[in-house]
Amino acid sequence: MTFLAAALQLGPAGPSIGTTVSRILSLLDQAGDQGVKLVVLPELALTPYFGATVHELSGHYASKPENDEAIAAVGEKAKDHAMAIVLPFAELSGNQVYNSMAFIDTAGRHVGTFRKMHIPGFVEPKPNGEVTILEKRYFTPGDLGFGVYDTAPLKLGGLICYDRRFPEAYRSLAHNGADIICVGYNTPVMPKNTLSAARRASELAMCGGAYSNGTYVIAAGKAGMENGMRYIGGSLIAGPDGMIVKKAKNMGDELVVAEIDMEKQASIRERWAFAVNRRPADYVMTQTA
Repeated sequence: MTFLAAALQLGPAGPSIGTTVSRILSLLDQAGDQGVKLVVLPELALTPYFGATVHELSGHYASKPENDEAIAAVGEKAKDHAMAIVLPFAELSGNQVYNSMAFIDTAGRHVGTFRKMHIPGFVEPKPNGEVTILEKRYFTPGDLGFGVYDTAPLKLGGLICYDRRFPEAYRSLAHNGADIICVGYNTPVMPKNTLSAARRASELAMCGGAYSNGTYVIAAGKAGMENGMRYIGGSLIAGPDGMIVKKAKNMGDELVVAEIDMEKQASIRERWAFAVNRRPADYVMTQTA
């Protein structure tokens, strides 16, 4: 089976969830016109990245009614174009906020949710005022594990930003039966770092995850300047051999489209036989004498 997939890179978010959703819906129509059957969006696709500043986490960022409306609207596009869509958002559940990802199948149904497992950064800003990540201030660690969701005909797993730095995360999804791993991220260029170095680290993590599990990785990021911070973009699709198949060319909204060949993936998985030759009983920490 072959089909087209897209990493839908986004530039800075609009002033409201509604305006950003309108932009996303237009881009989904463009993807549908190209025959794309799977679209992955960046982390917190509906809002600005709010995890690097101190503020009240108001309904402006995690409004359940607005998020539900957005997911439903995206679901209608999924149904219209018979495409699966992976939509990250700030999920309010009870009195907790999760950095989450909705899986929408080709019939437009919200079939599963992944909640970011690894929460980076700190609760309080640095005393010297240097920019840092404050996600621990806002987000509860994910409690749904590394789930895999059937979007018909593919089973998809997801990772959000910092999750993509952990090899165990990719292996967990592969072990749980993911056909393809979908990644959404908002990665700023931090002080004392460079755009090229930040992109290189991102690519290394995702291509390594693709190679070591013999799976396509579709990764969508935020790009450009937002609230005074520069985001790396660099959205890509990596093949099951760990090579980049397609990569974003711009620093704004862009559909990064590539053909996915599931027979090639199956062949690579059979050749490397990672699933057959794993030694899970021995993958434990031991003390040396």
